[in-house]
Amino acid sequence: MKKLILILLMVIPLMSFSQKGYVDTTTICIPYKVAKQIALDLNRLDSLTAVNKLTVIELSETQNKVEVQQDIITTMEQKEKNYEIRIEKEKEKFVIVEEQNKVLSKEVKKLKTKNTFISIIGGVLLTTLTILSISK
Repeated sequence: MKKLILILLMVIPLMSFSQKGYVDTTTICIPYKVAKQIALDLNRLDSLTAVNKLTVIELSETQNKVEVQQDIITTMEQKEKNYEIRIEKEKEKFVIVEEQNKVLSKEVKKLKTKNTFISIIGGVLLTTLTILSISK
């Protein structure tokens, strides 16, 4: 029995010293100034994150706008080239028409002179024949 009491007396203190109490690890004790600075930094981080998201959205929208404007510019440049080609074709058309007018006006002058010569010769022949037929 002495041995049992001795063992109990030796084991009981070991049990009480070996047990550990509940320690809350979620709470940390830090000074107020440091906690205030941490809270300010976290608020600043949250606001900068929100601004960054908005900036990324704005940048993507700006890129889309630039792409659309670039497409419009490309279309307008193509239209300008088409208009220049049309203007050149119209100029060529007017040059051809002017050349044809010159050629046709020369032909008209030739035909007028030919017709006047024919009418003069016809008139001379008619008058000579008339005179000859009257004189006979």
